[in-house]
Amino acid sequence: MMQELCSELNKKNDSKALVLFSSGLDSVYNLLRTKKEFEQVTALFFDYGQKASSQEYIHVKKVCSKIKTDLIRIDLPWYKELNSSLLNFSSKIAKFTDAHEADLNKNVSEWVPNRNGVFVNIAGAVAESNNIGTIVIGLNKEEAERYPDNSKDFLEKSKSVLQISTLSKPTLLSFSIDMDKQQIVSELYPLMKEFLLSPNFVWSCYESFEKMCGSCESCVRLKRAVSKNLVENEWKELFLK
Repeated sequence: MMQELCSELNKKNDSKALVLFSSGLDSVYNLLRTKKEFEQVTALFFDYGQKASSQEYIHVKKVCSKIKTDLIRIDLPWYKELNSSLLNFSSKIAKFTDAHEADLNKNVSEWVPNRNGVFVNIAGAVAESNNIGTIVIGLNKEEAERYPDNSKDFLEKSKSVLQISTLSKPTLLSFSIDMDKQQIVSELYPLMKEFLLSPNFVWSCYESFEKMCGSCESCVRLKRAVSKNLVENEWKELFLK
């Protein structure tokens, strides 16, 4: 019986992909790349009590509706009890004048304990349950220098875990793993035009204000990237400052 089950689950559908999607720069890029490479694409959004969750979910739904992509939402309320400035509303998120200042900051205060590890394993269960052969996650080499769960090592070892933690053995990939934010913006622009998306479909802020705050680490990295691509005028109205 188990042998028959394994055989059936291993017939994974390689035309189907599940994308971890938060509406941030990396995840928008990876979702659009996935839409071009796979026939059936599903976005997976996690609400884990993050301060940005309300704005993220608004933008996630806007993108998925615009490009006609199925969406699954999973809530992880227990995450709120863990220690992170992204989760605890009594803790302030670090603010910076520019991305260079963020690069030099030694305090990785916006770390969320094992976040991508948890996300990948839940995605593995969702993929296996829905006969999806590929999981896509938005990682990049720029943030990998500060956050180990953005690294190529994390990606490769997580792939290995899925090979022994599931019967269907979905693969894990990231289209942006070897890119920095500047490169992601450069490659995202033609994709956004193709899918009729404008910059206001992106939410790359740790906060949930009416606009992106413009001074958290995620915002200043995005602002540097758009400036280097000479498109800052198209984004400046999306930030508070």
